[in-house]
Amino acid sequence: MTMYFEKEAKEIQAKEKKFVTVACAEVERQAKTLMRDATVDPNKTYGKRGHHPSVPGSAPAPDSGELMRSVTHEVTVENGEVVGKVGSILRNPDYPKFLEFGTSKEFGTSKMKPRPWLSAALEKSQNFMVQAFQSIMRGKK
Repeated sequence: MTMYFEKEAKEIQAKEKKFVTVACAEVERQAKTLMRDATVDPNKTYGKRGHHPSVPGSAPAPDSGELMRSVTHEVTVENGEVVGKVGSILRNPDYPKFLEFGTSKEFGTSKMKPRPWLSAALEKSQNFMVQAFQSIMRGKK
């Protein structure tokens, strides 16, 4: 009888890992899509290339595309728990954080309003995740 439960537990963890992987990939996809489709302010330009920043509240508009390329996900099993992580692997870890939350006196400056990209991607992915969870748990995906 114990073997039955061990087998079931392994099957559930495999489904859980599959769900977390699919969910993280969707959040990553949404983050990149939000950046690519960001609403820009045509009246403002910065830098030598004439970067048009996104409007506050919109995802950051790509300039070089470095942030968009740095967004990735990782799924691991740690102490029997499936852990999914989505984020940027930029060498400057503050940059994505400043874009997500804006800069404030807490960060030493208050020049930029938030341009949420990760939280917005998570929010846009919620319906997908519900459907994916149901499908995977039923064994249809």
